[in-house]
Amino acid sequence: MVYASSPAVSDFVAHSRIRRTLLEILSKGPKTPTELALIEKKHVSHVSRALAELRGQGLIEAIHSNSRERYYRATPQGMAIYYHIISMPK
Repeated sequence: MVYASSPAVSDFVAHSRIRRTLLEILSKGPKTPTELALIEKKHVSHVSRALAELRGQGLIEAIHSNSRERYYRATPQGMAIYYHIISMPK
């Protein structure tokens, strides 16, 4: 596994609009895959795949909920990567 502080992880997120956007949304608060799909106007399977990729890098985590769907939020590493990406010159 690549650690979230590495440039490779920043590039991994920065070079995918969906991963970057999902990390941005989740840095503001927990959401379900269905909520994220509605926000992004994407199929839930596309969002779920991107969530799995972000989770595999340790940038987001699942949290328990009382509902049927699982909520996800950004981890501290995910927040650091997100703030690093938005501070990069364009």
